[in-house]
Amino acid sequence: MLKTEREVVDGVKRCVIWWVGKRRQKLEDQLSDTMSINPFLMPFLFNYHNISNLEGLADLIIASHLMTGHNTGFGKLIDEKILPRVFDAEKLDAQFRRTTPLFSHSCFDEIDHRVVRSDGTTELLSLKAGKWTIQLTMAVQLNVAFNEILTSYATSCDSIVVGVFYGKKGDLTDKYEILRGINRGANHDVVDLTNDVSVYSGKSFWSWLNDGEDLTQEWVMAGIIEALEEADIKNTAQKLLNDFRKNVVTKHQNNITDNNGNLDWKKFLKSING
Repeated sequence: MLKTEREVVDGVKRCVIWWVGKRRQKLEDQLSDTMSINPFLMPFLFNYHNISNLEGLADLIIASHLMTGHNTGFGKLIDEKILPRVFDAEKLDAQFRRTTPLFSHSCFDEIDHRVVRSDGTTELLSLKAGKWTIQLTMAVQLNVAFNEILTSYATSCDSIVVGVFYGKKGDLTDKYEILRGINRGANHDVVDLTNDVSVYSGKSFWSWLNDGEDLTQEWVMAGIIEALEEADIKNTAQKLLNDFRKNVVTKHQNNITDNNGNLDWKKFLKSING
């Protein structure tokens, strides 16, 4: 069912405010123990980024650590919150699979949502983040799984969609063609599924999701912006980031500096690797 601008903006806003709270909690907990530091990479980063002290290095390490969580968390936000709660896509979570036995088969493992249109048409969605999300092996596996769904469990859907929520379709790698059974160059063992499997990326994905409304992605962005303004994350996170940096510096200072206060990479290596 088509969602209006206000429905999308308000729905996305609610989801993002919740997510911002989870990201803020990460800072409040200061889970520096969860950071995995590569001691061999630190001298390069220190010089490559023209860092002058341990505090600067801590900032870079923390940013890298948090960015991994941001990317993963945002993908889950789209998958588990925004698509089901704003656009009514049915998430194929464990409970759904238990109560809908047809979807318990392994070929549905790469299907993330079921989208039922107002005319009764059913589309299955395999959600991806960007153009590098799938490699060759996964593309071939997706082709096999999709073929099994379409041949052995045809009643489950009218078509299958691979949706990429950011990036233009023209920028996608050839893996998104291979999963549909299109071979260009090397001959991969795939079945032609081009009549039943489509790929939508970026603007076209959000438009497909919302019954063809071209402005959907702009409404999603508007919801994100309103959420960030209300949560005031820029100001509330700053003190938490400063505290996090102090925690990291205190934890590693004795393991990375010599008696004169200079950075000692060999000493740091021993503290990490033994």
